[in-house]
Amino acid sequence: MRMLSGRYVLVLVGIVAVTLMSGAPCRAGELVTADGFAAMSGGNKVIARDKAIDDALRKVVEQAVGTMVSSDTMTESYKVIHDRILAKSSGYVERYDIVSERPEGDIYRVTVRAEIGKGDLTNDLSALGLLHVMVEKPKVMVMIDERMDGLYDATGADGTGQAEATIIEKFINAGFNVVDADTVKANISRDKALRILEGDNKAAAAEGLKYGAQIVITGKAFSKSAIRHIRGTNMQSIQATIQARVIKTDTGKVIASKSETGAQAHIDEVQGGALALKEAGEKLSDELIDMIVKQWSGEVYGRSQEITVMISGLVSYRHLAAIKKRLEKETQGVKAVHQRSFTGGVAELMIDYGGKSTNIADELANRKFTGFRLEPTNVTPARIDLKAILAK
Repeated sequence: MRMLSGRYVLVLVGIVAVTLMSGAPCRAGELVTADGFAAMSGGNKVIARDKAIDDALRKVVEQAVGTMVSSDTMTESYKVIHDRILAKSSGYVERYDIVSERPEGDIYRVTVRAEIGKGDLTNDLSALGLLHVMVEKPKVMVMIDERMDGLYDATGADGTGQAEATIIEKFINAGFNVVDADTVKANISRDKALRILEGDNKAAAAEGLKYGAQIVITGKAFSKSAIRHIRGTNMQSIQATIQARVIKTDTGKVIASKSETGAQAHIDEVQGGALALKEAGEKLSDELIDMIVKQWSGEVYGRSQEITVMISGLVSYRHLAAIKKRLEKETQGVKAVHQRSFTGGVAELMIDYGGKSTNIADELANRKFTGFRLEPTNVTPARIDLKAILAK
């Protein structure tokens, strides 16, 4: 394999259409083959060869980006992708081999096999707010219980809402869709809110689904004065702690959990507490976003994920057997099908699948089974609900 040199830094001119990508779809970190072409001006093979290599390396990176970002996003966000990603294609190629090269009339053709640096490409796409598009722009709901020493009302300790506001702001700036916090507070009962804040993941998932949220971030925040008088002054050392967990609403599973702290010196306990909570919230948000993006990246890159499939209305076990066979033998990307239960005409399957749940839903909905068909009634990234309908 050859390591890249500085001469292969590519400056793109014009718009490169996604439809011009050559070669098979790829995953970053794998070997990818692509063809590059360049005109031999004045019969100069040396310059044409270098340009053809650049062209091939660009196409390799285009393929990697194309597997991570939807074609609609590629079109809508072309300028940022061009300026920040494709314009430095060679920077993502860790090494490459020239498989073949030859002149074809006035054109010089080069075929390269290259390896993409997964981490750098993922980080840059994430920084541009593009990676989350691949997972269908999940909506986030945030609920943080905040307590602050020095601020009291008729019901006891209370807070300023600083922790929750900071987390929401950070997620919005990172390109996430966030449920309006005031709408949630106006419609949720106190008992349900307390259950969620005390760690009831099922309640959090159920409430998130009401607002179309795929992710719920919930936890506790607290600030207090650690030192009342710093070196004989009226300044106080105020410390804050925020603990939060990230819950997927379609499964009720915790996919990330983190705690962060902040500290501020201030004469006022409330204002200092708000600043300390803001500091902790900013650090916490950055880490949670990174943890969420890493999980999404694994799904984007084709790593298998667990998808729950619930099927109701089954009148025969043979129908379930036909569905399992279809999934195991004829559905691309399915690595394993695990039957969890079959009771009263309702079956639960767990599928190890390297792709989107919508692909499976489409496949089963369009499949003609003997004596019945399947109608999707609910589809989320990690769960599919189907109803078996007998043929007339």
